Amino acid sequence: MMLKNGFSLVSGLFLLAFATGCASLVEVTAIEQFSKAIENEDLKSLKHHTTMKFSKVALRDKTSMDDLKILKIPTGETTIVEITDISENHKKVVAEVGKNKKKLLYELKRVTKTGEWVVDDIYIKQKQRNLTVMKSVTEQMDLLLTIREFVAAWETGNRDDILGTTEGEFKKYLEQLQPAFLAKLSQKVAGDSKSSKSRRPDAQLDKNIAIVRLPRRSGEMVISMKLKDGKWKATDVAVESRVDGQHIASAKKQANMLLTVSNFLDAYNQNDKEKLKESSADQFFRGSLDFADLKLAALPQSHDAAVDYDLRIENNLANFVTQNNGKMINLSLIKIESDEIDVPEKYLVEEVTLFQDQGNQQVTLTSLFSSRAITLVFSEALSKRDMKILDFSSTPDFSSRVWKQVEPQLVTQLPLDEFTEPGFEILDIQFNGAITKVFARQGNLPVTYILREHLGQLLVDDIQLDLKGRPSSVKATLEMLVQVQNYAFSMHEQNIRNLQRHSSRDFNELVWRQVDQVPQTAYNIPKLMMSKLNSLEINENEGYSRIQLGNERQGATVLFKKQQGQYVVDDIMIHSDTMASNYLSTKKELRMSMAANAGTLKQNAVQATFTISGQTKPETPATTQPVFVPEIQPAAFEIPQQEP
Repeated sequence: MMLKNGFSLVSGLFLLAFATGCASLVEVTAIEQFSKAIENEDLKSLKHHTTMKFSKVALRDKTSMDDLKILKIPTGETTIVEITDISENHKKVVAEVGKNKKKLLYELKRVTKTGEWVVDDIYIKQKQRNLTVMKSVTEQMDLLLTIREFVAAWETGNRDDILGTTEGEFKKYLEQLQPAFLAKLSQKVAGDSKSSKSRRPDAQLDKNIAIVRLPRRSGEMVISMKLKDGKWKATDVAVESRVDGQHIASAKKQANMLLTVSNFLDAYNQNDKEKLKESSADQFFRGSLDFADLKLAALPQSHDAAVDYDLRIENNLANFVTQNNGKMINLSLIKIESDEIDVPEKYLVEEVTLFQDQGNQQVTLTSLFSSRAITLVFSEALSKRDMKILDFSSTPDFSSRVWKQVEPQLVTQLPLDEFTEPGFEILDIQFNGAITKVFARQGNLPVTYILREHLGQLLVDDIQLDLKGRPSSVKATLEMLVQVQNYAFSMHEQNIRNLQRHSSRDFNELVWRQVDQVPQTAYNIPKLMMSKLNSLEINENEGYSRIQLGNERQGATVLFKKQQGQYVVDDIMIHSDTMASNYLSTKKELRMSMAANAGTLKQNAVQATFTISGQTKPETPATTQPVFVPEIQPAAFEIPQQEP
C-alpha cells in the first residue's frame, strides 16, 4: 500500500515537472522564433510569429525592419523568469534574453486556428528623466512608422496625405490653406532630408504625447505628436536649420500666418471689404482700406503670391514678402493673443508696403490711400475755410504756425483765393519714406501738397504754389499774412499788449510803450494792411521779411524783423497817391500824432474804433488790376485830417 502511494506521488511530481517544462518550452519557442525572424530581417516570418494586431500596427510598412533595429530589441538565448496566465489563450511572460540577459515582458497569444503561440507585444524598460518606464514595442513602432509616413507625405506634397498625418489646430489651418500655399509650405518643411534608411528618429514619449527629433542634412526636424483614438498625429512641426532662411520655429504658426495672407489677398482682389476687415488690423482697416479705392494699387492673387515667398518672423511680428509683376510686396502681420485660454492666437495684416524703382522707392497702402483722402479733405476745407478740419489734417508745425494763430473774426478773410477755384484734381503721387508729394491742379493752377507722416498718420505739412513775387511755400506765406492780419486786428481792437508782443524793440520804444491806445492818424492803417497780397520776400539769412499789400496807389508794405527767433513788425510803409512822396512810415506818422497831442495821449486821446468786414471793394485804375480791399467802416470818431 505504501509502495503504491509512493509510486503515485512520484508519478504526480513527474507529470507536474513535465507539464511545466512543456509550458516553458512553448513560451521559449514563441519568443525565439520571433527573435530569429528579427535577426534574419525576415519580415514575412516575423508577421507569421506575431498577432494580426502587431502586424497591422508595427509591421505595416516595408521599412518596419529598419525601425525595429532602432528599438534594439534583444535577441538570442531566452530564459523564462515568470509566466502569468491571463486567460486560456493569453499569457504574460517575463524572460531574460541575449548575452546581457535583458529582461523583457512578452505578451503571447494563441492562434485559434493552429493553436500556435505568437507574440502580441513586447514591453522594454527604458530610463527617461531619472525614471524607469515600460514602453510597448507596438506603440513605439507605430510612432516611428507614423513619423516616416509623415515625412513621406510632406516630401511628396500630397494634400490628402499631409492632412491625414495632422490633428487639431494644425490640421484646421492646413485644410483652409489654398493648395499652392500648402505645397510651398510642405517643401519648406520637408527640405533636403537624408535618405529614409539613414534617418534614425529620437522619440521621447510621455503618456499620449511624443516629441520626435529627425535628422536632416542641415539640421533636424522636430515633430510634436499626439495619440488620439489609438493613432499618432502631428500637432506641429519645427525645422532647426544651420542654413539661413530655412529655419521654421512652428509650421502651425506659419500655416496660420499664410492663411491670413491668403484670405487678405483674396478679399482685396475681390473688393470684399467685409472679409478684408476680418484679416486686417483695426487701425489699418479704418485708417486706410475702409474708404480706399482698392483698384488704385494692384496686389497679387493668393495663388501667385504662394509661388515664391519669404516669411520672416520675429517675436509677435512677421513679414510676408512676395513678387508681383517684378515688384516686391511686403505684408506686415501682427500676432493678436486672446486673454481666454481656449481662444487660439491669430494674425492680422497691419500694413502692406509696395517697393518700386528696383526697391529705391517704397510706399505703404496707408500712405497711398490716405494721401489721396487727406488731400481731398484738406482741399475742400481750404475752399470752405473750415478751421477745425484744417487744424485736424495738418502737421503740428503747420497748425501751430498758421491755423492756431488765426483770429476767429478773421477766418472769412484768410487770403485763400487761389484755393477756392472750382475743379480740384489729383494728377500724381510721389512717395519718399515719411514724405509724400501729391501733385494736383486747382482750376488751372498746379499745386503740390507735401504730406508728412506723424504718429502713424499722413498729415498736410505744406502746399507748394509757384506764383510770382512770393515763396513757393504756402505755409511760410500764410504764416506771415496771418501775422499781418492779426496786427491789423489788434490795431482795430486797440489791443496795445498784442501790438507790443508782435512789434520790434524799436517800434515799442518809439510808440506802443508810451500809449494806452492807438494814436489817431490820417490813414486807416488796418484797412491798408488787409489789402490783397502783392509780393512777399523772406530773407532768413538777414533776418527780415517784406510784405507788399495792395498797390502803389493804395496799400502798405509791412516790414518784419527777426527777434529771438520770431518775425515781428518793425514798421508799416503806407502807400497813397494823396501823398507827395507816395510812401509814409507808420512809426513816423504815429510819433507825429503823439507829438501833436503831447501830455494827453494816455488820458484824453480820442479812441479810434473800426469795423472790419469782408466786403469786396473793386478799384480799377487804368494801369492796375482789381484789388481785394476789405472795407473798414469808421464809427464814432472824427474824420481824419488829410495830409497837406
